[in-house]
Amino acid sequence: MAIEDYSAARKIAQRVSRAAVANGEYPYLPALDEFVSREEICGEQPLGIVDIPIAKIAGTKTSGRKNSFANNFMPLLAETTEFALKWSNLYEAQMEEGIRDPILAYEYMTRYYVQEGNKRVSVLKYVEAASITANVIRLLPKKTDELESRIYYEYVDFYEASKLCFLDFSTLGAYEELCSFYGKAWKQPWESDEKQQLSSDFSRFEKLFLEHGGDRLKVTTGDAFLVYLRVYGRKELPFRSDDELRNEIARIWREFMTQQQDRSMKLMLVPTEQPNVSLIKRIPFLSGSTHKKLRIAFIYGKTPQTSAWTYAHELGRMHIEEVFGDQIETSTYYHAEYLFSPMDILEQAIEDGHQIIFTTIPYLSAASLKAAVAHPEVKILNCSTNSTYNSIRTYYCRMYETKFLLGLIAGSLSGEDRIGYIADYPIFSTMSNINAFALGAKMTNPKAKIQVAWSSLKSDVPPQERLDSSIRYISDKDFIVPQHPDRRFGLYERVGEELHSIATTVCHWGKFYEQIIQGIRNDAWKTDTNENKNRAINYWWGMSAGVTELICSNKLPSETRRLVSVMSELIKQGRFKLFDTELRDNEGNIQQRADERMSYNQIVKMDWLLDNVEGSVPSFSDLKEDALPLVLLQGDLAQDEAENDRESGV
Repeated sequence: MAIEDYSAARKIAQRVSRAAVANGEYPYLPALDEFVSREEICGEQPLGIVDIPIAKIAGTKTSGRKNSFANNFMPLLAETTEFALKWSNLYEAQMEEGIRDPILAYEYMTRYYVQEGNKRVSVLKYVEAASITANVIRLLPKKTDELESRIYYEYVDFYEASKLCFLDFSTLGAYEELCSFYGKAWKQPWESDEKQQLSSDFSRFEKLFLEHGGDRLKVTTGDAFLVYLRVYGRKELPFRSDDELRNEIARIWREFMTQQQDRSMKLMLVPTEQPNVSLIKRIPFLSGSTHKKLRIAFIYGKTPQTSAWTYAHELGRMHIEEVFGDQIETSTYYHAEYLFSPMDILEQAIEDGHQIIFTTIPYLSAASLKAAVAHPEVKILNCSTNSTYNSIRTYYCRMYETKFLLGLIAGSLSGEDRIGYIADYPIFSTMSNINAFALGAKMTNPKAKIQVAWSSLKSDVPPQERLDSSIRYISDKDFIVPQHPDRRFGLYERVGEELHSIATTVCHWGKFYEQIIQGIRNDAWKTDTNENKNRAINYWWGMSAGVTELICSNKLPSETRRLVSVMSELIKQGRFKLFDTELRDNEGNIQQRADERMSYNQIVKMDWLLDNVEGSVPSFSDLKEDALPLVLLQGDLAQDEAENDRESGV
C-alpha cells in the first residue's frame, strides 16, 4: 500500500533530520524568500516548461510548507494527517501512470525552489526519478564582480543557446570551453541532435563517475566531465563501452582529487634545495655508476632551423649534454605541431625507452597529460604555466620580471607616449607579462599607453601591422632563428622600414633543464612529490634562479642601463615587488589597493589588463583554430596564495 511507502519515506526524513541537527545543520527545506531579498533581484525571466533535474531542486519558494519536509524533501508529518494521504495518492499516481502535471518553480543561481508541487517533488525524489517537468521563472540576481556571479551569468548565456540546465561548473570559462569541445561557437544555438549527444555523453559519465565515488569529492560532476574531456577528448566518447569509460575514469581519479583541493596547484618559484648528498654524487663526471643513465627526450613543435623557440630549447638540450656527459642520453623529435595526433610522437618516445620527456611547447599540454595518465612510470614535463594536473609537471620562465625591465626602457625612450606590444596566446602568465611591461613603462613615463596586438587571432594581417603606424617602440617575440635574421624580437625601434634592436629577454633553458635533471637524480623530485601530494607542481623560475636575464644594446643611454641594473638586483633579491601598488584594469575596476600585496598565484592567473593598456583579452571565438587546444587546457589555478608566498623563499 502507498501508505507503507509514505512511512518508509518518513523514516528516511526523520533519520536525515536528526543527523542534520547533530551536525548543526538546518533540518528542514530552505525557503528562497528567507535568504534572498527583493533588493538582491534585478528581474524575472519566464523560462516556460522545462525538464529540470530532480537533484537540482534545493528547496521551497516560501516558508509555508518548509517544516513538512526534511532538507532532502522526504516527508516529516505523521501518517494520520491529510498531508500523508495526499502524498500517498500522488505516489499511486506515479506508480500507475506517472506524474504529468508540471510543478511551478523558481530558478535562482542554477538551483530550483518549488512554489507549487512540493509533494510531487517529494514523491519523485523517493522513487529516485531523474527529472521533473516544471513551469520555471528565473530570478536574476544583480551582477557583481564576484566569481560566483560571473560564473552564473556565463551559465545564463549557455542556457540561452542550449536550453540545457543539468551542468554545473565552478570555474569561469568552463561553459565556453564545453561548447568548444562540442564544436559550438560561444552563444551559438544548439541543434536538437547536438543537445541529445551532450546529454547522452554526460549521463553516461555521471553514472560511472558517481558509481566510483564521485559524490564524495568536492568537485561538481561538470568539473570532472571537463577534466575527462581534456584528457581523452570528446569524439571517441560515444564509442567507448562502459568498461572502457570506467577504466578511464579510474586512471584519472587523482586528477579529480587534485581539482577538489583549495590549493590544487603549487608554484615552485625557486629550485628545491637538493638533499644532503656528497659532493662527489653532485658532480656528474665524478659520480660514475652512482646513477643509472637517464634517457631524456625533447619533443619540438618545429625544427631549430625554422623556429626560434625550438632553437632556444635545442641550445638547452646541448647544454645538459655538456654538463652531464655520459650520465644521460638525449633524443629529439620534431614537427609535433604538424601531426594529426601529437599523442603519436609521445607514444613513440615512450616506446623508445625514455624515462623523462620534455614537451617544449604549450600546444602539447593536452597530449602530455594524456600520455602521463597512460604511462605514470615516465616523468613528463610540459613547457607552459597553465596546468592544474597532478600527472604532469609544467615549467616556464618567470618572464614578467624582465618584461617589467623592458617596459622601463621603452617608457624612458618613448616620447610619443604610445608603445606597441605583440602578445601570443591569452593564457595564464601572458597577461602578467603585458601588465608588468605596462607598469615599467608607466614608471619612467607616466603618460605611456601600451597598444596590444595578438598574434593568435583569426586575422590575415600580421600583428605588427595592426599597431598604430605612429608607434615607434615595439616589444615583440623573445627569440630569433640565426638562419633567418630578423630584428622583430625583444624591444626594438621602428623608424620607417628600419628596425633597431634595443633590448631583449633571454631564457637560459639549459640552466632550467640542468636543475630539473639534477633534482631528479638527487631525489628533489620525490621531495616535491611528497610535500605536494595530489597537487599540480609548476616550476616557475625567474631571475633569482638564474634562468632569465635582460640583454641590452650598447647604444642604450648609460643612465637607463644603470636604472635597469639597479632594478634587476632588487628583483633578484626579492626587495622589489613590482605589482605591490594600486592597480586598476582598463575598464576602471580596482584590482588591487595601494596597501595590498599581490601574491605570485594572483600574478600568474591574471586575466585582466592594466589601465594604461589599450586592447582586450580575446575570447575563444576570436582565436585561430590551432590556438584552441592550448587555451582550452589552461585550467583553474586557484589555490592558497598565502602559502605559496610563505614557501617561496623569494
